[in-house]
Amino acid sequence: MSTAAVAVLLIASMLAVGTAARVDDFAVLARRPGLVLVAVAANVIVLPGLAVALVTAVGLGPEVALGLVLAAAAPGGGTGALLTLHARGDLAVSAALQVLLAPLGLVSVPAWAAVAGHGVIPPGGAGLLLVGGGLLGQVVPLAVGMGLRRYRPRWSQRVHRTARRAADVLLAALVLYFLVTGVGRLPQVGWPGVAVSTVLVVVSVTPVGLSRLGSVPQRRAVAMTTGVRNLTLGLFFAAAASPTVVLAVLAYGLIMYGICVPVAWALARTRPVPAV
Repeated sequence: MSTAAVAVLLIASMLAVGTAARVDDFAVLARRPGLVLVAVAANVIVLPGLAVALVTAVGLGPEVALGLVLAAAAPGGGTGALLTLHARGDLAVSAALQVLLAPLGLVSVPAWAAVAGHGVIPPGGAGLLLVGGGLLGQVVPLAVGMGLRRYRPRWSQRVHRTARRAADVLLAALVLYFLVTGVGRLPQVGWPGVAVSTVLVVVSVTPVGLSRLGSVPQRRAVAMTTGVRNLTLGLFFAAAASPTVVLAVLAYGLIMYGICVPVAWALARTRPVPAV
């Protein structure tokens, strides 16, 4: 049920983002290749690499360690763009980064799992369905939303309101679900695992303070996009492993939303300085 809820939340979030972003907005990234390189490196290399280093240094059990690595290595979570909206960040940057990170995540997750000593892709058609479903679940709703905004603006406004409202409700419900079902089971993950997850989430939102990275809205977009991992992708790969791995991913999700949602709300109270 948690996997299905995350999948529906992802679709609703990407529809909300697609109906709010314009194709022309993506030209901003062409003028900021450094921002793109830093954001992609942070999502695909730095954060999962740090996860592997931390779970190894702390000596976590193999299943919990795998779950945390899967969560950290799964970039492009759709709710990152949703939180970018709430944080008054640059939506075009967040959406464009997710377009880049969606396919990269499908390579990054199994690659970093292999570095951690685990294989997570089922053989044959099941593996193809796993990878293909994760990609389509992100790209298709985004493309549909952007198409509606370009060719059916009135429909786009209605879809945006409905999708964003649905995404907000689902996000709140999912955070509550993680809280109710996850808090009592955090000891099963182990307090060292909780500490590792907390460090990873805190590190992932630090781009908001890197002044050289770009304007304030751009930094907020990178921080929210990096902070929110693609739990759908992580859970899909975790489901092929064991229930303990799934529990570790859900525990990471609890800590992730517990930190990222308040950060987004706090940022929303301060209007960003307009880009020069």
